[in-house]
Amino acid sequence: SLAYFGHFADKVPEKLGRMALAMGAESATPEGFLEKLAQLQKACGVDTLKMSDYGITAEELPAIATNARETMGGLFTVDPVAMSDAEALDILKKAFR
Repeated sequence: SLAYFGHFADKVPEKLGRMALAMGAESATPEGFLEKLAQLQKACGVDTLKMSDYGITAEELPAIATNARETMGGLFTVDPVAMSDAEALDILKKAFR
């Protein structure tokens, strides 16, 4: 999601820059990658998906963040940099609509 990758924009800009170029951006910047990702989401018709459409409420986000760590903790080890529980919750809050 844009919120997830946006979290890493200032932490690993060179990686996102390389991904931007791979996606056809004109410059190797995190912003270029996020722009191309937004275009891809729109082209795939997933840019308007909302957690709230699936019955998720903002009040549930802390429990969802905790559940993600407890059930899929291994996926957190492949993030470009370590992510705290608070950061995971912040990403969910930014992505929530």
